[in-house]
Amino acid sequence: MAEEAPKTGKTVVIAIDGSEHAKKAFEWYKNNVYKDTDKVVLVHAVEMHEILNSQQWYATPYSFDKDTLFAILEKEKEKVTAKLEHFAQLLRESKINGTVKSVHSASPGEGICKMAKEVNADLVITGTRGLGSVRRTLLGSVSDYILHHAHVPVIVCRH
Repeated sequence: MAEEAPKTGKTVVIAIDGSEHAKKAFEWYKNNVYKDTDKVVLVHAVEMHEILNSQQWYATPYSFDKDTLFAILEKEKEKVTAKLEHFAQLLRESKINGTVKSVHSASPGEGICKMAKEVNADLVITGTRGLGSVRRTLLGSVSDYILHHAHVPVIVCRH
């Protein structure tokens, strides 16, 4: 009889943006789902359209100041790097095996789903602000997008 390979555990993607809702989702995972064999990927989705659509890098309505754009992008890169380091600290303090990644996309939900496919996730966990159905319809919802577009089971954690 062939010897069975040891179970390697599941890959869990947790959407994290620094908000209290995301931290609560991470805590919920840690307290309710976590196994020593899990591999956790904390994913921060960076919305580039906010940066690129900003009016601050236009010197006049019809000209483009590339030096200002590069300065804005560098500042944004520093902010993202600081956030990723903070998220990595969460993993270290929790003694959880995992990595922290950022993904650039048109929307956070799209980025989270893209990363979940890329890392072959078994599960996606996200927090939610708990908007009502009307506000969610008008404003959109990251958790709603993930729920409807992820290729694996999704857990949406309310605070």
